[in-house]
Amino acid sequence: MTDDFTKAVERLAVAAEQIQEQLRRIADHFNPPPPDIVDSPYIAGRLGITTTRIAQMVREGTIPKGCVVPGTGNGRLWKFYRSRIQNWLKTR
Repeated sequence: MTDDFTKAVERLAVAAEQIQEQLRRIADHFNPPPPDIVDSPYIAGRLGITTTRIAQMVREGTIPKGCVVPGTGNGRLWKFYRSRIQNWLKTR
């Protein structure tokens, strides 16, 4: 292989990586990844219960404290870590 050919292949590889990154950004724009934190209405909808019952489950400890975002609840909307609450929902 010649140096020109090797350089051309390297440029093509860099261009392919740039195109791949741009396509990922476009895809994320039209179908954004889910947020890392969800709220009570999300959980209530998944369980088919009210948000009031969600708050009660948090206070009772039915929903593990590790799923709850610190500083939420107590008069404000309860927030949950998506990955942790989804794992908990799978085990129910």
